Amino acid sequence: MDQEQIQINEAVNWFFFSGGPGAPRYGDDPTKHAVDHDSEAFVREVLQNANDQALSNDDPVEVTFRFVTLTGDEKEEFLNGLGWDDGLGERMQAVADTHNGHRYERVVERVNDSDAELRLLIVEDRNTTGLTGNWDEDSNYAALVRDELYSSKQDDTAGGSYGLGKSVLWTFSGASTVVFNSHLAHGEREGESPRLIGRSKFPTHQLQGDDTTYQGAGWLCQPIETDEGPRPDSFWGERASRLAEQLHVERPTVSGTSAMVVEFQDPTRDERPDVEDLAQEFVEASVKYFWPAIYRGDLDITVETPDETLTADVESVPAIRPFVEAYDERTTDAQTLADPGDVAGLDIPVEIPPRADGSETPDGSVRLSARLASPADDDAYLNSVALFRGAGMVVKYYDQSRVAYGDRNFFGVLAAGEARPEGTPSKSDREIDRFLRFSEPPEHDEWESTENLREQYQRGFRTALDNMFGTLRDGLRHLISKGGNTDSLSDNVLNRFPIHGSGNPRSTTSPAEPVFEIDSSSRFDGDAWTISGRIKVLPEEFEGWSADISLTGVGEDGSRYDDIPINDVEVEQSGVTVSYDDGSAHLVADEHVYEVSFSGRSHPDEAADLVHGDVGATQLEILAELQTPEED
Repeated sequence: MDQEQIQINEAVNWFFFSGGPGAPRYGDDPTKHAVDHDSEAFVREVLQNANDQALSNDDPVEVTFRFVTLTGDEKEEFLNGLGWDDGLGERMQAVADTHNGHRYERVVERVNDSDAELRLLIVEDRNTTGLTGNWDEDSNYAALVRDELYSSKQDDTAGGSYGLGKSVLWTFSGASTVVFNSHLAHGEREGESPRLIGRSKFPTHQLQGDDTTYQGAGWLCQPIETDEGPRPDSFWGERASRLAEQLHVERPTVSGTSAMVVEFQDPTRDERPDVEDLAQEFVEASVKYFWPAIYRGDLDITVETPDETLTADVESVPAIRPFVEAYDERTTDAQTLADPGDVAGLDIPVEIPPRADGSETPDGSVRLSARLASPADDDAYLNSVALFRGAGMVVKYYDQSRVAYGDRNFFGVLAAGEARPEGTPSKSDREIDRFLRFSEPPEHDEWESTENLREQYQRGFRTALDNMFGTLRDGLRHLISKGGNTDSLSDNVLNRFPIHGSGNPRSTTSPAEPVFEIDSSSRFDGDAWTISGRIKVLPEEFEGWSADISLTGVGEDGSRYDDIPINDVEVEQSGVTVSYDDGSAHLVADEHVYEVSFSGRSHPDEAADLVHGDVGATQLEILAELQTPEED
């Protein structure tokens, strides 16, 4: 180690904020418990974050997962650069000695065992923005290095919106420590790149012989004094380059960020898998969830181990190829499937409500296409529909096995928003992309009613989603049906699932002027059907009202099955009584109740198949009656 490197290492400090007397304590990082944490989830989250930071050019985002194993002198030099003997090791030992510090104790043991290897994972992205901005402003840098549960992504089509995905970096670090090295794409300090800083997320802790209580987060940095007191600051330029080399997180001089996970481990496993096995899992997970972006040339992914380099391409995972063919031929005019390998498609109309600020939203559509399966296909995701939008990440493989029959198995694709057209997306494509982005929960694995949707759009967002999925199922049945069906597709679909309001099966009374506004939904949760909804009275004067809520199974051909008995219904508002009669719930509201939100479940102990989710869909029916002063 030369003199300059020694000076750099001496400048490295671990900085922790002290909580002071009475400050709240943190037992663990709460974001660890917010999303699934297997290797597949890790790959999804980090690729989504990289994809969201793409530069506005025609070049793809490039991501490399690089596994590095250290032993002997390399391990010792790395620990010197990480400041193990300059604060980090002492703090980790202090945390390991607490009641919930077992994971840290294992890391300490591995560090102290000269024969044990230390495993690093570097996630390096290129052609991305990099850690632009400052500590004390709304920026990429602050969102990743300083903040919790905060997203700086302002693009309406970005994959993430909760700021939660970055938490997987620390969750998969046995040391809860991540080091970042970044080249900035723009900004005042672009020319000073690279920029390096590390961050740990420990529980609240104290050091031996020190009464100070330290908060969980700490930074590998060079602390600076400001008017508000000391705070962490990054290393820049040559110092950052030299330290990055020592920490094995050096990168090419192109814009983007490298994130190094110290002592990578899968928290869902009790064994330490081989790096080669992990590399293959990363390739398969990358293709499984990001094949749309890979296929469009928007994303290049490689996985490196000490012995080999693997490329994630759509040909490397056979189970994905049928979906790629369905997407490639999605604009076909064919609307029926005759032979194995054929692709047919149709547009699914989508009508979303106005935005919360009153801005009108244009009508649009998403594209459904399906490929008839052949015996030669890998059937891992048979009879599923891959749902995705412009971000190019498959949100989920939507199981529609009930639609298949006989030898009519399929692979489906629902290309939504900016993923729908072959050319420039329309205004409605962009609005649908935005709408669906806000319908994704923190795991980004569903399109469903969320608090984000409630904040961004006016009433009707839940109905818009229900209608889209209902029409998808109906359209899929049409595509999969035997050829020669001469029915008009549009009439068939629209009659079964009215898109523009007429004939909504959930609205019961049908006077000249509507008196109720009703939203409702149902889904099977593995044990029973859960139901929820909202009933709003529109007239200003009334003496009370009542509503009967019932649930009915709907077969694959649209026919109604027997009623599904409702077990319980809960209503938050006062002034409402709930009773049950022959499997239906009966609500009675007094004259002060203008709006009711309810939730409930079907009876879980019935033997019929439809009660256990073995039907294509259910219809939640609400019959409401208003009592007016004139009794009319």
